[in-house]
Amino acid sequence: MFCCGSLSPELIRRQVDNTSWEPSEYEIMLIKATWSDNEDDLTKLGASIYVYIFENYPEVKHFFPKIHQHGENWKESKEFHMQGYFFAQTLSRVVDNIAQTDLVKPFLYKIGARHVSYSKLYGFRPHYWDLFQEAMAHVISGKVRTTQDYLDNTQKNDAVAVWKRLAIFIVDNLKAGYDETRFMGSK
Repeated sequence: MFCCGSLSPELIRRQVDNTSWEPSEYEIMLIKATWSDNEDDLTKLGASIYVYIFENYPEVKHFFPKIHQHGENWKESKEFHMQGYFFAQTLSRVVDNIAQTDLVKPFLYKIGARHVSYSKLYGFRPHYWDLFQEAMAHVISGKVRTTQDYLDNTQKNDAVAVWKRLAIFIVDNLKAGYDETRFMGSK
């Protein structure tokens, strides 16, 4: 219970601007050390993120009719693997510019803005952004914890925390583009 003018945790979170972030040199090193631009790695990463979402939130699959049309065989579809690869390429662009995050903010904003039309066409819902943030954090955390032998446990834990922070940065910039475009369209 909140009294005496105190704010709920949700309101406090909304007051924090997560669309801006300047990672430290150490955070940049951890992100770069735990990232691969290899096409196969990007495809696997993107696919893993979508598998996590579709298996934990199957209703989201309807937002992707070209994937959903494959029914039980969606994981084997070309469309599924392409969607995962496109998402991983977005992450790759952010990682490539991690030392200058302001350079990717307009890129993420435009992707978010584009999703306003997807809400009308395919039923995209704003809370899906949070599912992608959760999926990114989960999948990349698992990848960091299990495959990075050259990092010690402290560095692995730090890398997981930094990737979670990066997921928040990405999603909050996507949300900004979506929310502002939706608001402007409702005027």
